[in-house]
Amino acid sequence: MRVYDTDAHVEESEETFASLQGNEHAPRIIAGDKRAFWLIEGRTFPRLAGKGVHTFGSPHLRRDAGHVDPERRARIESQELRDPSARLTDMDHEGIDVSVVFPTMFLVWPLADNPALVRGMCRAYNDWIAAKCAASGGRLRWVATVPLPDVGAAVAEVEHAANAGACGVMTLGTAGHWKLDDRRLDPFYAAAQSHALPVCVHVGWSYPPVSELYDNVYEAMITPFALPLFMGFSSLLIGGVLERFPKLKVGFFEAGVEWVPYWLDRMERFYKQPPGGSKKSDLPARNPREYVQAGRVYFSCELDEARIGMVADAISDDCILYSSDLPHAHRVFDAIAHFRSRKDVPEGTKVRILGNGARFFEEVPR
Repeated sequence: MRVYDTDAHVEESEETFASLQGNEHAPRIIAGDKRAFWLIEGRTFPRLAGKGVHTFGSPHLRRDAGHVDPERRARIESQELRDPSARLTDMDHEGIDVSVVFPTMFLVWPLADNPALVRGMCRAYNDWIAAKCAASGGRLRWVATVPLPDVGAAVAEVEHAANAGACGVMTLGTAGHWKLDDRRLDPFYAAAQSHALPVCVHVGWSYPPVSELYDNVYEAMITPFALPLFMGFSSLLIGGVLERFPKLKVGFFEAGVEWVPYWLDRMERFYKQPPGGSKKSDLPARNPREYVQAGRVYFSCELDEARIGMVADAISDDCILYSSDLPHAHRVFDAIAHFRSRKDVPEGTKVRILGNGARFFEEVPR
């Protein structure tokens, strides 16, 4: 059995956007007192002060070859995928056979206001990560980033990424100000389904009305970072997306898995006993729990979560995926070894969680 890591990351560098040289508004790196920042259209990212704060590890201030960030315990070559073999070494240390790579800076929306620039950034990133992963002998795979809510451009990017070898396509929990069941997004889902690319809903600061409520980084990591993913889960299961696209698979990444039974229980309660004033058209076509049981909805977990066994009993271990979050600083280090030593999780459940990524990313729904 291959150990399949379904959610690792790359921390972007100027090499990521080298193809945009000549565009005066293209992302470029500027140095701060203690870290580096991206400058895009006159704004700096990440934003560490004021309303709408957020943080992420890209870009790096120190980029000398061989530098090891003590918080990440990884060489700069691995963090930025400057040398894919450095990432493979980190994977070997953790016991990972295959790892799926997500972006880092694209966890914030919006990064730019100019649609043409956003399209260019997505294309530059996808072409760059495709080339990096192609040098890994099949051990590194990647999900595409697309310029939602620019639907036409997102469809074009799905087509391009599928041809370039993407194994999935990423969205945040909202498409900007749109819920994920907005009918205007249907061409995007149709394109993903036609190429058998699962839609990977990742935590991130995607909904400004919530993000702008917060002005400290700690709290910004708790609510506005995770809440849009829960919103996206509700939208996709309630809003008919899985009915309209019966071969589409969806996954929910980096929020852990312990929230799922609660959220499903709440959705099921109000499905069975609709609140006063609700209409038949407000309800999903089926009990939301049935969509999870049908094998098209998956959730990533952190291997140190205390209630993995309980969640597996509640929703089945067939839909729980292992994610490493490599090389981010807040990941669980030596996670697989610790997980395998746990006595509270059945051995069969451990095997399935560590290997289910192949089912999500490689198997085509019938």
